Amino acid sequence: MASVDKDTANWRLFGGGGLLVGGILWLLAVILGQPSVMGPGDVSKWLGIIGLVVVAIGFFLVAWGQTGSNGAVGGSMLGKIGLWAAALGTLLWALLPLFGVAIAGTWGWVVAILVVVGTLLAAIAIMQKGVARGLAKWMMWLVFLLALLFFLGTVAGVGALASWVIALIFAIVVALTGLIYLLNKK
Repeated sequence: MASVDKDTANWRLFGGGGLLVGGILWLLAVILGQPSVMGPGDVSKWLGIIGLVVVAIGFFLVAWGQTGSNGAVGGSMLGKIGLWAAALGTLLWALLPLFGVAIAGTWGWVVAILVVVGTLLAAIAIMQKGVARGLAKWMMWLVFLLALLFFLGTVAGVGALASWVIALIFAIVVALTGLIYLLNKK
């Protein structure tokens, strides 16, 4: 049986697949949650929660791959910590409202910092390690940029960025990142 190394890593399949599926579920939640479609309700709420949980799992699997040393960030512990932080922030974002904790104020900042700084560290590590090839090595930069814009609008109160369109684009970018990772050849 062959050993798993960065050439046979499953970060693409499991991590990319998680980002793709989670991003699509989250995208559906954003669309269905609009007043002109269905409005906020149980369907959009649960699609959003499930989508964000799957995205969190996807971030974790992009970092660790199958054995822990062969994710998209290679052996970079800084990159693994970044993706772990992004995963934890996304998981908090999904689950805290279930316990009656609003993602506003202090908790909003905690989630924002974890996701934004985590995706930034991951983007840097992915670029440095060269495990992801072509477009795949650039996609986490888009995730970072959209995370920054989204949380500036929702947590920092920058009115021009507080739009469902930013959330829609953020979900699309996460799903596209997963697709590009799935198609990555390494």
